[in-house]
Amino acid sequence: MTTLTQASRMFIARRPRAASLRQVWAQQAGRFAKALWQALEAAGQRRAAPYLLHEATRHEQSNPALAAELRRLARHASTPAQAHTVARAD
Repeated sequence: MTTLTQASRMFIARRPRAASLRQVWAQQAGRFAKALWQALEAAGQRRAAPYLLHEATRHEQSNPALAAELRRLARHASTPAQAHTVARAD
């Protein structure tokens, strides 16, 4: 009867290599940049909402479909949870 004194390489789970410090910094910078971009985008949409409502009022008589779409976009822009995505129906 033969006994193995060393574990077979086939059964040793490989550990993932530790990321280098440069990779960690790059990932953190990427996350920060994404969060900053989303915050700026949300702030821009909140600022645009009153202007969209104003334009909707202006176009109500001449183009009601455009006015309805502008109102929908203004409502969407003022919703903080979904401020960074706008669904388009083409």
